[in-house]
Amino acid sequence: MRTKRYKTILFDMDGTLADTDQMLIASMNDLYDRFNDGKRRPVEEMYYFSGPPIKQTLAKEFPQLDLEFIFQEFLKVSRPYYDTHVFIFDYEKEVLLRLKEAGIRLGVVTNKTHELTMVTIKNIGLEGVFDVVIGYDDVKNIKPNKEGIIKACNLLSGDLKTTLYLGDNAIDLETANNAGVDCCLVNWGPRVLADDVKPKYKINSYLELEDIVYE
Repeated sequence: MRTKRYKTILFDMDGTLADTDQMLIASMNDLYDRFNDGKRRPVEEMYYFSGPPIKQTLAKEFPQLDLEFIFQEFLKVSRPYYDTHVFIFDYEKEVLLRLKEAGIRLGVVTNKTHELTMVTIKNIGLEGVFDVVIGYDDVKNIKPNKEGIIKACNLLSGDLKTTLYLGDNAIDLETANNAGVDCCLVNWGPRVLADDVKPKYKINSYLELEDIVYE
């Protein structure tokens, strides 16, 4: 039997567990058409809307509007796109199922709302895979604060020393560092990591995750 280097793995959602880029782009374009006279951002710029809290992005893109109003509008326009514009990554489900079968605790820590996180998990066929889900509204302090990771570890009776956080951007690395856990960033998305973003691991496919988990 292979020795486990990590016994708990926590995952970011957007860009890590689910390809939500097309959902986000379609949703933002709807909002631009309605509230910004159709003036849209280039797609290459909108890719970087994934990562920071959506309220932060909305405040920047629609400063003329009440933040809670535009946030609720975003939730309304984006919801149908979750059924048509969200996708799972190659080899993801088979790897996660093998890790779960091996007794590794799996969880999600994301800045997405809990409800939409659960919708995403269902739509990409991962219902029942995760032992805990911590969303935007499950904590007082969202990422990059460590609260979500600490809460998930406590609920899973996990040890920070044997916990790995998987993400896709600098905010995820900062979150892991703040919590004192190792970080792995994925390279399969359209966002380019800056040279100074240096996690312990980087992977190009879910198939590489198992090589990290086991010694």
